[in-house]
Amino acid sequence: MVHAFMGVGIDVNNTTGSDCIRVLLCDPRHLTRVGLASVLTHETDITMVGEVLHTDEVADAVATLKPDVALVNHDPDTMNAITVANMIRQKDHKTSPGILMLSSKADHEDLLSVLQGGIRGLLPENCDPRSVPAAIRDVAQGAMVMKLKPAVHLISQLIQRSPALAAAPSSRLALLTTRERDVLSLVADGISNQLIAERLTLSEATVKSHLYHLCQKLGLRDRTQAVILAYETGLVRPCAV
Repeated sequence: MVHAFMGVGIDVNNTTGSDCIRVLLCDPRHLTRVGLASVLTHETDITMVGEVLHTDEVADAVATLKPDVALVNHDPDTMNAITVANMIRQKDHKTSPGILMLSSKADHEDLLSVLQGGIRGLLPENCDPRSVPAAIRDVAQGAMVMKLKPAVHLISQLIQRSPALAAAPSSRLALLTTRERDVLSLVADGISNQLIAERLTLSEATVKSHLYHLCQKLGLRDRTQAVILAYETGLVRPCAV
């Protein structure tokens, strides 16, 4: 069931403009939902299209409301973000919204499952509320949004579980053109194709082409493995916390 509450601009009738980012709020806790909604109502390019309280409600809400981003406040019992991601992807993986996960845990034991489950963003539940709209915009554009410490931990886990990547020498980067290395660096920084195109003064189609060719050259399956390789080879390095 999709719920709405008084005083918040929830567009359950799918009437928002095409340029507005549509957000589905998935959270079992009333106070948290109200707080998040109050933050987002001040953003002119973001609109709340509905809210769900339980994991098993999400897939149908996504199919009905067609949000660009599902903002999921992770709760293992009532709103499991990893289960939500799997359910959405099984329902219609081609039109799935980006998933931004909020969690109260400081160190996430299931980080590997988070990224492999298709979750694009991870924020601590106690983050600065002002960071949530920015993260929603990034996720809507296809970028990855993760706090530095868990992101580095996750990259380490993925490398350890992927012998091909763990053994990858830095010399593999010699296969890339200068522009492909530029694209790979920006992808590893979590920047969307659209923003990479703007930064490098390229078309978005050209960025996608560079990403495709660099993955082919390096034997990578997808964007996630490209990010891992960029860190593992030292092409990009995490800043100090």
